[in-house]
Amino acid sequence: MITIAMSCTKKPDTPLDQLDTQSNNPLFGSWEVVFYEDLEHDSITSKDDVDSWGGMDVQIKFMDDSTFCGGNTTNDIAGHYTITDSSFDIDVYGGTKVGQPVWGNIFSDIVYSHSFTDFKRSDTELKLFYNDNKNCIVLFQLDTEITCRRSYSNE
Repeated sequence: MITIAMSCTKKPDTPLDQLDTQSNNPLFGSWEVVFYEDLEHDSITSKDDVDSWGGMDVQIKFMDDSTFCGGNTTNDIAGHYTITDSSFDIDVYGGTKVGQPVWGNIFSDIVYSHSFTDFKRSDTELKLFYNDNKNCIVLFQLDTEITCRRSYSNE
């Protein structure tokens, strides 16, 4: 049985310098999508380029147990991911596209396509590559931790 329950909020009182930095997981932490990059055509799509309903965000928290949670504009998300070396994939994604603006739909469509290939992290920037490395989602690390009230469980 797979159970997915979702909801999360930003926890404003946990600065990054007080978070667990001993994680060996390169994705660990709370992130926000800042743009989608088309590497083949050297272009980016930012929140200001599409309908985001006044700047609604896509935020995701990757945890050490290979689960994640977050918010995709109007919807909560949670699931499971796999990393090996630089290979990355979201293998379980719980979330809907109900009532989302275009900004959130772009993220959902990428995840639902199961086309992730790998990732690259440099300090506070994370790139999740997809479409045979022709595109990537660029995320910046948040100054505060996302606290999940619900999470993914495969039990």
